[in-house]
Amino acid sequence: MNFRIKFVILILCTLPFFGISQEMLTGIAQNTAIVKAAKKGLPTRSATALKLPFVDDFSNYTGYPNPSKWFDRQGYVNRGFAVYPPTIGVVTLDALNEYGQVYAHASRNTFPADTLTSNLIRLDSNFTLNRRMQVGDSLYLSFYYQPGGGSQNADAGGWEIVGDTPEHSDKLVLEFGYATGNIVFAGFSYGEYVIEEGQYYSAGDSVENPFFPGTYYVFESDAYSGQTILIPADSLFEEEFVWNEVWSTFGCNMRDWIVENPLQYFKQVMIPITDEQYFRDNFQFRFRNYASLDQDAWTSSNIVGWSSNCDQWNIDYIRLGLNRTQNDLYPNDVAFVSPSISSLTEYQSMPWNQFRASDMITQFHNDLSNLSNSTKNTYFTFSIVKNHQQTIYISPLNNENATPYYPNGLHTYVNHAAPSLPIEYVYDNADSAVFTITHVFGMAGGNDVCMSNDTSVFEQKFYNYYAYDDGTAEAGYCLLSDMAVPHSYLAVKFTLAEPDTLQAVRFWFNHAHNDENVAPFTLMVWDDNNGLPGNVLYELPAQLPDFEDNYLDFVSYYLDEPLPVSGTFYVGFYQNHDIQLNIGFDQNNDARGKFFYKTAADWYESFYKGAPMIRPVVGKSFDHSSVKPYNNLTDIKIYPNPTHDRLYIETETDVEEFHYQILNVYGQCLEAGQLQGKELSLAPYANGIYFVKLFSNDQSVKTEKIIKH
Repeated sequence: MNFRIKFVILILCTLPFFGISQEMLTGIAQNTAIVKAAKKGLPTRSATALKLPFVDDFSNYTGYPNPSKWFDRQGYVNRGFAVYPPTIGVVTLDALNEYGQVYAHASRNTFPADTLTSNLIRLDSNFTLNRRMQVGDSLYLSFYYQPGGGSQNADAGGWEIVGDTPEHSDKLVLEFGYATGNIVFAGFSYGEYVIEEGQYYSAGDSVENPFFPGTYYVFESDAYSGQTILIPADSLFEEEFVWNEVWSTFGCNMRDWIVENPLQYFKQVMIPITDEQYFRDNFQFRFRNYASLDQDAWTSSNIVGWSSNCDQWNIDYIRLGLNRTQNDLYPNDVAFVSPSISSLTEYQSMPWNQFRASDMITQFHNDLSNLSNSTKNTYFTFSIVKNHQQTIYISPLNNENATPYYPNGLHTYVNHAAPSLPIEYVYDNADSAVFTITHVFGMAGGNDVCMSNDTSVFEQKFYNYYAYDDGTAEAGYCLLSDMAVPHSYLAVKFTLAEPDTLQAVRFWFNHAHNDENVAPFTLMVWDDNNGLPGNVLYELPAQLPDFEDNYLDFVSYYLDEPLPVSGTFYVGFYQNHDIQLNIGFDQNNDARGKFFYKTAADWYESFYKGAPMIRPVVGKSFDHSSVKPYNNLTDIKIYPNPTHDRLYIETETDVEEFHYQILNVYGQCLEAGQLQGKELSLAPYANGIYFVKLFSNDQSVKTEKIIKH
């Protein structure tokens, strides 16, 4: 697992030292799209064996792999992690399980991670010729793959990379397999056995197994009266499978591919199936990835929550069919490559009442490709529908030849790749509006083998907030200061067309390993000072990243009173510690020049391509009195600070019970337990900086930086 940080050396003339301050990107420890999908229930697998051809280019859906084709639910179908895929949408294998969480067995050593297994496929018969399958039927499986950690700009270095590059020891594997029909022993189920009163067993002692009379259980360690142990209760059997590795590749870097060939963002693999053992009615193939967490890299940089998504492989356009050859590399297909863009010049979304005609783009941008090996006559059109019911524009149908991607690159005909937007949205005094923009790029005259990748849709939302991001986090954004007394600020810039009132600020906080990012911050609002944050307009201290809903959405932090704002203003946060808050970071929309950070005396533009997921909410007042305030814990005090030994906790809230954690400056938990008497001792620890976290029964949290001297 790699991580990327940008160092900015600040020499402070007024202080007898200098510090190294940095912004950084981390992986994400939770895939919210998959977590949300899992909460709705896992998809039902198909029990019917499939017939050829088998094709999936992952272009018309996201989330779990299509259960009508795929047996597993661990891959993530998305449009955000791949760079220039053959067609829009890929399936990504990474270090997160089917519930969107880092695998429990993940470690620094290489471990098996995701598996993508096809449903049963009928390879016993050639149904076209109505006979058994034969080697001469020329059966091939093909697919494209790309290691994570790529960029559309080959010269951009780490600042524009999306995803994480697998290390050389990591691996992507393709296997062929089938069930043999045999039943084999798979292990035991276990039952609880309570040691009787007065009994004591030492390691090596044995007791008759009550679940298997005549057999004995041998204790591996001492056991005492009243203790419950697990003893084998029943034998488990399962269907026997044969799996054979037919292809694999070790971790590699996509940028090396681009040096070889500037069009080679993905590589295609062709696998012939000539072994007759696979000519059966229950054939399956599966992709597996082997990943590794680089704990040393994270902890050596004082980055908490190092256990996160990593070592990604993007797979696209999987085809299994008859009558193919080793040279069958070019499907008769034209397709979208990347998602459609916003129709706004600056934002992905903005308030409807703040919209002006000048906010609209004059041209769209489409990444389009002809995957075949011959020039194709193609057409393009797009339509705009307001509020899901009123068609306000349909562009004329425009035809033009598209040359093959190899060796010509993407289709760049201006009326297809950069069509004009000749109309303007009209504000109608409503509270909100949604415009659905549907782009269609197809092959004239038919014969397109996959039409699902010919359409791309973008929903232009005008609600009560501004957004540079698209609502999906590919990474986490953090600030870190090596100053003796850290002070870090993040500010995101927005410009109003007319004066308005700021009601709230919405933050997306990524889930971090063991909630290490639950640390206090101050919500900040600034005015503008020549393109940088200026005077402070508002502060809301003692806030915490919300964790009540598993980090599945933006959290709204409401201002005490609506704040009048006009012109350009900035929203963000201030932190006086080095715990990384881990703001969601959208790497597919570029807001550079719109967000700034400060870890010493001066503000700096970010180096990273992307957008912090922070959204100001403006507009008319609304009643949020019934909304639970998020973690405003100014009524809890931990003192004295600094301290030589003893800490005391004082609170005005009606809390019957606290649990606590004491952490060092690296986020490592040194001590945890239930608070006794509302006081703590730091006597066992050396002088230095520590963090004390308090947890109450309703999961509210207080985090305080403590100096021991």
